[in-house]
Amino acid sequence: MIPFKRVDHISMGAPDWRAQSALLERLLGFKFLHSWDAHEGQPFSGCVSQVPGTGIEFEIISPAGPASFVQKFLDEQGPGLHHITIEVPSIEEAAAAMERLGMKPFGGITDDGMWRITYVHPKDSGGILWQLFEPYMFPAEADRRTTGGAVGLKCVDHVSMAVPDLARQAEWQARTFGMVEEGRWRDERLGYDGCVMTIPGSLLKFEIIAPYRPDSFVRAFLDQRRAGMHHICCDVESVDAAAEALRREGIEPFGGVIQSDWKRHTFIHPRDSGGVLFQLTEETEAR
Repeated sequence: MIPFKRVDHISMGAPDWRAQSALLERLLGFKFLHSWDAHEGQPFSGCVSQVPGTGIEFEIISPAGPASFVQKFLDEQGPGLHHITIEVPSIEEAAAAMERLGMKPFGGITDDGMWRITYVHPKDSGGILWQLFEPYMFPAEADRRTTGGAVGLKCVDHVSMAVPDLARQAEWQARTFGMVEEGRWRDERLGYDGCVMTIPGSLLKFEIIAPYRPDSFVRAFLDQRRAGMHHICCDVESVDAAAEALRREGIEPFGGVIQSDWKRHTFIHPRDSGGVLFQLTEETEAR
Protein backbone atom coordinates (compact mmCIF):
# COMPACT_ATOMS: atom_id res chain seq x y z
CA MET A 1 0.00 0.00 0.00
CA ILE A 2 1.16 3.54 -0.75
CA PRO A 3 1.18 5.52 2.52
CA PHE A 4 -0.23 9.01 2.15
CA LYS A 5 -1.33 11.88 4.34
CA ARG A 6 -4.24 13.55 2.56
CA VAL A 7 -5.87 14.52 -0.70
CA ASP A 8 -4.47 17.93 -1.63
CA HIS A 9 -6.45 18.81 -4.76
CA ILE A 10 -8.43 17.79 -7.81
CA SER A 11 -7.15 19.24 -11.07
CA MET A 12 -8.82 20.11 -14.36
CA GLY A 13 -7.47 21.26 -17.71
CA ALA A 14 -9.04 24.32 -19.36
CA PRO A 15 -8.00 26.68 -22.17
CA ASP A 16 -8.13 29.79 -19.92
CA TRP A 17 -7.65 29.30 -16.19
CA ARG A 18 -8.64 32.89 -15.40
CA ALA A 19 -12.08 32.59 -16.98
CA GLN A 20 -12.58 29.10 -15.57
CA SER A 21 -11.59 30.13 -12.05
CA ALA A 22 -13.96 33.10 -12.13
CA LEU A 23 -16.82 30.88 -13.32
CA LEU A 24 -16.33 28.27 -10.59
CA GLU A 25 -15.99 30.93 -7.92
CA ARG A 26 -19.24 32.57 -9.03
CA LEU A 27 -21.23 29.35 -9.36
CA LEU A 28 -19.76 27.10 -6.65
CA GLY A 29 -17.80 29.34 -4.33
CA PHE A 30 -14.40 27.82 -5.24
CA LYS A 31 -12.34 30.71 -3.83
CA PHE A 32 -9.25 31.77 -5.78
CA LEU A 33 -6.07 31.45 -3.70
CA HIS A 34 -3.05 31.94 -5.96
CA SER A 35 -1.76 31.44 -9.48
CA TRP A 36 1.51 30.80 -11.29
CA ASP A 37 2.97 31.44 -14.72
CA ALA A 38 4.50 28.96 -17.11
CA HIS A 39 8.30 28.79 -17.21
CA GLU A 40 11.02 26.68 -18.74
CA GLY A 41 10.34 23.06 -17.87
CA GLN A 42 6.72 23.80 -16.90
CA PRO A 43 4.69 24.42 -20.08
CA PHE A 44 1.48 25.44 -18.32
CA SER A 45 0.08 28.18 -16.14
CA GLY A 46 -2.73 27.86 -13.65
CA CYS A 47 -4.29 28.56 -10.29
CA VAL A 48 -5.67 26.85 -7.20
CA SER A 49 -8.90 27.62 -5.36
CA GLN A 50 -10.24 26.61 -1.96
CA VAL A 51 -13.17 24.19 -2.11
CA PRO A 52 -15.90 24.86 0.49
CA GLY A 53 -16.27 22.44 3.38
CA THR A 54 -13.96 19.61 2.34
CA GLY A 55 -10.42 20.72 3.13
CA ILE A 56 -9.19 20.28 -0.44
CA GLU A 57 -8.27 22.63 -3.25
CA PHE A 58 -9.24 22.73 -6.91
CA GLU A 59 -6.56 23.34 -9.52
CA ILE A 60 -6.99 24.62 -13.07
CA ILE A 61 -4.14 24.24 -15.56
CA SER A 62 -3.90 25.83 -19.00
CA PRO A 63 -1.39 25.27 -21.81
CA ALA A 64 1.44 27.72 -22.45
CA GLY A 65 1.72 26.67 -26.09
CA PRO A 66 0.82 23.99 -28.63
CA ALA A 67 3.50 21.58 -27.37
CA SER A 68 2.18 21.58 -23.79
CA PHE A 69 0.83 18.29 -22.42
CA VAL A 70 -2.22 20.28 -21.31
CA GLN A 71 -2.89 21.27 -24.93
CA LYS A 72 -2.61 17.61 -25.94
CA PHE A 73 -5.13 16.74 -23.22
CA LEU A 74 -7.53 19.45 -24.43
CA ASP A 75 -7.13 18.37 -28.07
CA GLU A 76 -7.88 14.73 -27.23
CA GLN A 77 -10.59 15.09 -24.57
CA GLY A 78 -11.61 18.71 -24.28
CA PRO A 79 -11.73 20.65 -21.00
CA GLY A 80 -12.27 18.41 -17.99
CA LEU A 81 -10.89 16.62 -14.95
CA HIS A 82 -7.19 15.83 -15.33
CA HIS A 83 -5.71 14.33 -12.13
CA ILE A 84 -5.98 13.91 -8.36
CA THR A 85 -3.08 14.93 -6.12
CA ILE A 86 -2.22 13.36 -2.77
CA GLU A 87 0.48 14.30 -0.27
CA VAL A 88 2.77 11.50 0.89
CA PRO A 89 5.15 11.44 3.88
CA SER A 90 8.07 10.37 1.67
CA ILE A 91 8.22 10.34 -2.11
CA GLU A 92 10.92 7.64 -2.03
CA GLU A 93 8.72 5.41 0.13
CA ALA A 94 5.76 6.05 -2.17
CA ALA A 95 7.83 5.13 -5.25
CA ALA A 96 9.12 1.99 -3.53
CA ALA A 97 5.57 0.99 -2.58
CA MET A 98 4.51 1.44 -6.20
CA GLU A 99 7.31 -0.88 -7.30
CA ARG A 100 6.21 -3.50 -4.77
CA LEU A 101 2.68 -3.24 -6.17
CA GLY A 102 4.00 -3.87 -9.69
CA MET A 103 3.81 -0.27 -10.93
CA LYS A 104 6.58 1.89 -12.33
CA PRO A 105 6.56 5.45 -10.95
CA PHE A 106 5.48 7.40 -14.04
CA GLY A 107 8.10 10.00 -14.98
CA GLY A 108 10.38 8.97 -12.12
CA ILE A 109 10.78 11.40 -9.22
CA THR A 110 10.96 15.06 -10.25
CA ASP A 111 11.33 18.38 -8.44
CA ASP A 112 9.32 21.49 -9.39
CA GLY A 113 10.98 23.81 -6.89
CA MET A 114 8.35 23.32 -4.19
CA TRP A 115 7.43 19.63 -4.35
CA ARG A 116 9.08 16.31 -5.14
CA ILE A 117 6.67 14.45 -7.38
CA THR A 118 5.87 11.19 -9.08
CA TYR A 119 2.75 9.75 -10.72
CA VAL A 120 0.59 6.64 -10.97
CA HIS A 121 -0.25 6.35 -14.67
CA PRO A 122 -3.89 5.82 -15.70
CA LYS A 123 -2.88 2.54 -17.34
CA ASP A 124 -1.89 1.26 -13.89
CA SER A 125 -4.73 2.82 -11.90
CA GLY A 126 -7.63 1.86 -14.15
CA GLY A 127 -8.14 5.34 -15.58
CA ILE A 128 -6.99 8.14 -13.23
CA LEU A 129 -3.68 10.01 -13.22
CA TRP A 130 -2.67 10.20 -9.55
CA GLN A 131 -0.01 12.76 -8.64
CA LEU A 132 1.97 11.95 -5.49
CA PHE A 133 4.04 14.68 -3.84
CA GLU A 134 6.21 15.47 -0.86
CA PRO A 135 6.39 19.22 -0.19
CA TYR A 136 9.38 21.14 1.05
CA MET A 137 8.12 24.66 0.34
CA PHE A 138 4.66 26.03 0.99
CA PRO A 139 2.66 28.92 -0.49
CA ALA A 140 1.98 32.02 1.56
CA GLU A 141 -1.01 31.98 3.90
CA ALA A 142 -4.27 33.04 2.30
CA ASP A 143 -7.82 33.80 3.33
CA ARG A 144 -9.61 30.48 2.78
CA ARG A 145 -13.09 31.53 3.86
CA THR A 146 -15.67 30.54 1.25
CA THR A 147 -19.26 31.52 0.50
CA GLY A 148 -20.76 28.56 -1.38
CA GLY A 149 -21.32 30.58 -4.53
CA ALA A 150 -24.61 30.97 -6.34
CA VAL A 151 -25.72 27.39 -5.63
CA GLY A 152 -25.07 27.49 -1.87
CA LEU A 153 -22.45 24.75 -1.92
CA LYS A 154 -21.75 23.20 1.50
CA CYS A 155 -18.99 20.75 0.58
CA VAL A 156 -17.67 18.48 -2.12
CA ASP A 157 -18.78 15.02 -1.05
CA HIS A 158 -17.04 12.78 -3.57
CA VAL A 159 -15.33 12.42 -6.90
CA SER A 160 -16.78 9.70 -9.10
CA MET A 161 -14.96 7.33 -11.44
CA ALA A 162 -16.55 5.33 -14.27
CA VAL A 163 -15.04 1.90 -14.98
CA PRO A 164 -16.08 -1.33 -16.71
CA ASP A 165 -15.39 -3.52 -13.63
CA LEU A 166 -16.45 -2.16 -10.24
CA ALA A 167 -15.08 -5.01 -8.12
CA ARG A 168 -11.66 -4.84 -9.72
CA GLN A 169 -11.40 -1.06 -9.25
CA ALA A 170 -12.58 -1.18 -5.63
CA GLU A 171 -9.98 -3.85 -4.88
CA TRP A 172 -7.26 -1.72 -6.52
CA GLN A 173 -8.16 1.34 -4.44
CA ALA A 174 -8.17 -0.70 -1.23
CA ARG A 175 -4.86 -2.42 -2.02
CA THR A 176 -3.08 0.66 -3.34
CA PHE A 177 -4.34 3.52 -1.17
CA GLY A 178 -6.09 1.79 1.71
CA MET A 179 -9.53 3.11 0.83
CA VAL A 180 -12.36 1.44 2.76
CA GLU A 181 -15.62 0.51 1.12
CA GLU A 182 -18.73 1.99 2.77
CA GLY A 183 -21.40 0.36 0.65
CA ARG A 184 -22.62 -0.77 -2.75
CA TRP A 185 -25.87 -0.34 -4.63
CA ARG A 186 -27.54 -1.13 -7.94
CA ASP A 187 -29.54 1.48 -9.84
CA GLU A 188 -32.17 -0.50 -11.72
CA ARG A 189 -33.50 2.55 -13.54
CA LEU A 190 -30.15 3.73 -14.90
CA GLY A 191 -28.49 0.34 -15.30
CA TYR A 192 -25.34 0.75 -13.25
CA ASP A 193 -23.70 -0.55 -10.07
CA GLY A 194 -21.95 1.75 -7.63
CA CYS A 195 -19.89 1.82 -4.50
CA VAL A 196 -18.49 4.57 -2.29
CA MET A 197 -15.20 4.39 -0.43
CA THR A 198 -13.63 6.52 2.30
CA ILE A 199 -10.20 7.99 1.60
CA PRO A 200 -7.71 7.87 4.49
CA GLY A 201 -7.16 11.29 6.05
CA SER A 202 -9.73 13.04 3.87
CA LEU A 203 -13.31 14.28 4.06
CA LEU A 204 -13.51 13.66 0.31
CA LYS A 205 -14.93 10.28 -0.66
CA PHE A 206 -14.37 8.17 -3.76
CA GLU A 207 -17.23 6.72 -5.81
CA ILE A 208 -16.97 4.02 -8.46
CA ILE A 209 -19.72 3.43 -11.03
CA ALA A 210 -19.86 0.62 -13.59
CA PRO A 211 -22.54 -0.40 -16.12
CA TYR A 212 -24.39 -3.68 -15.85
CA ARG A 213 -26.66 -2.95 -18.83
CA PRO A 214 -25.58 -1.82 -22.30
CA ASP A 215 -28.06 1.09 -22.24
CA SER A 216 -26.51 2.62 -19.11
CA PHE A 217 -25.14 6.18 -19.30
CA VAL A 218 -21.97 4.76 -17.75
CA ARG A 219 -21.55 2.42 -20.70
CA ALA A 220 -22.04 5.34 -23.08
CA PHE A 221 -19.39 7.34 -21.21
CA LEU A 222 -16.89 4.47 -21.40
CA ASP A 223 -17.59 3.92 -25.12
CA GLN A 224 -17.27 7.61 -25.99
CA ARG A 225 -14.27 8.38 -23.77
CA ARG A 226 -12.52 5.85 -21.52
CA ALA A 227 -12.45 4.78 -17.90
CA GLY A 228 -11.69 7.74 -15.67
CA MET A 229 -13.15 10.53 -13.58
CA HIS A 230 -16.83 11.06 -14.37
CA HIS A 231 -18.21 13.79 -12.09
CA ILE A 232 -17.85 15.67 -8.82
CA CYS A 233 -20.71 15.49 -6.31
CA CYS A 234 -21.42 18.55 -4.15
CA ASP A 235 -23.79 18.91 -1.20
CA VAL A 236 -25.91 22.07 -1.31
CA GLU A 237 -28.27 23.72 1.17
CA SER A 238 -31.25 23.33 -1.17
CA VAL A 239 -31.37 21.76 -4.62
CA ASP A 240 -34.45 23.80 -5.53
CA ALA A 241 -32.70 27.03 -4.53
CA ALA A 242 -29.57 25.95 -6.40
CA ALA A 243 -31.62 25.23 -9.53
CA GLU A 244 -33.20 28.68 -9.38
CA ALA A 245 -29.80 30.30 -8.86
CA LEU A 246 -28.46 28.50 -11.94
CA ARG A 247 -31.39 29.73 -14.00
CA ARG A 248 -30.62 33.29 -12.91
CA GLU A 249 -27.12 32.68 -14.27
CA GLY A 250 -28.65 31.58 -17.59
CA ILE A 251 -27.94 27.89 -16.92
CA GLU A 252 -30.67 25.27 -17.12
CA PRO A 253 -30.09 22.53 -14.50
CA PHE A 254 -29.18 19.41 -16.46
CA GLY A 255 -31.87 16.73 -16.12
CA GLY A 256 -34.11 18.94 -13.98
CA VAL A 257 -34.52 18.31 -10.25
CA ILE A 258 -34.72 14.60 -9.48
CA GLN A 259 -36.08 12.97 -6.32
CA SER A 260 -34.63 9.56 -5.46
CA ASP A 261 -35.16 7.37 -2.39
CA TRP A 262 -33.14 9.57 -0.05
CA LYS A 263 -32.02 12.67 -1.92
CA ARG A 264 -32.89 15.42 -4.36
CA HIS A 265 -30.31 16.25 -6.97
CA THR A 266 -29.57 17.99 -10.23
CA PHE A 267 -26.52 18.56 -12.42
CA ILE A 268 -24.49 21.31 -14.01
CA HIS A 269 -23.64 20.08 -17.49
CA PRO A 270 -19.96 20.29 -18.57
CA ARG A 271 -20.91 22.75 -21.33
CA ASP A 272 -22.11 25.15 -18.62
CA SER A 273 -19.36 24.54 -16.04
CA GLY A 274 -16.39 24.76 -18.38
CA GLY A 275 -15.82 21.02 -18.71
CA VAL A 276 -16.82 19.20 -15.49
CA LEU A 277 -20.09 17.45 -14.69
CA PHE A 278 -21.12 18.65 -11.22
CA GLN A 279 -23.86 16.86 -9.30
CA LEU A 280 -25.68 19.01 -6.74
CA THR A 281 -27.27 16.95 -3.96
CA GLU A 282 -29.51 17.53 -0.96
CA GLU A 283 -30.24 14.65 1.39
CA THR A 284 -33.94 14.44 2.20
CA GLU A 285 -33.75 11.49 4.63
CA ALA A 286 -31.14 9.27 6.23
CA ARG A 287 -29.73 6.50 4.05
